[in-house]
Amino acid sequence: MKKIYPTNLVWKLTGATLNQLKYWVRINLVFPRRDGKSSFYSFKDIVKLRVLVSLRKNGLSLQKVREGIKNLSVMLPDDEHISRLIIYTDGMDMIVFEKGKYFSALTKQRYFRFDTEQIGSEIINLQETDNTLAKTKDISRNGKAMSILHR
Repeated sequence: MKKIYPTNLVWKLTGATLNQLKYWVRINLVFPRRDGKSSFYSFKDIVKLRVLVSLRKNGLSLQKVREGIKNLSVMLPDDEHISRLIIYTDGMDMIVFEKGKYFSALTKQRYFRFDTEQIGSEIINLQETDNTLAKTKDISRNGKAMSILHR
């Protein structure tokens, strides 16, 4: 049996106003269970609402948020997967991080991660472990400082 949570807990957890919750239910962004006049939300609804509030505060339009959440629900239908997502926005897109992969929730385009800091660490480790590599030497060219590696 899935747990469900009452509205008074949900708006406190998500930062959404009661009017926003009612509106988002009306436009079918979330689907709380009704019991008389009370509404109860699933964990998946709470995650959606938190994402929605956060993305809206960061400038993403409701239309784009709605599209992204719809795509995520189709791509990741299991509550457990959605709870592990990290979502970023620049006000134009929803970039999702899941299991070491990045993708756009709006376009479904995949992105790759390129870690330049890791390259710097590898250079230092190689210099420390391989005595044939000399330390870098700073030189100036056109008034700009540069580093080169000597063998």
